[in-house]
Amino acid sequence: MSEASTEELIPLDRIATESEVVILPDFPALLEGQRVWVTAVLERTAVIEPSPGEPKVLVNRQRCLVNPSDIRFGHIAARYAARRGREAARRNREAAQSARRPAA
Repeated sequence: MSEASTEELIPLDRIATESEVVILPDFPALLEGQRVWVTAVLERTAVIEPSPGEPKVLVNRQRCLVNPSDIRFGHIAARYAARRGREAARRNREAAQSARRPAA
């Protein structure tokens, strides 16, 4: 985290996003006075890693204080593109299997 005073830090749940935009993971945060690393941001919670090698913990986004300048955003379309790719691959497999079956 950049050397930010606690005055610059805001709760993660106050970071507003547009629809079709998500907060990208991998940024520092402050949780109860301890520096942590945010590895995933969900709707109401965040997954944090207290320190390298320690188990990850699910916490409420209100408890994570972040510097807004550390936050990166990405379009949600990439998530749906991956799903469309998996669905297309499944359809192709099914079509190939039905083409190999002998006609009754």
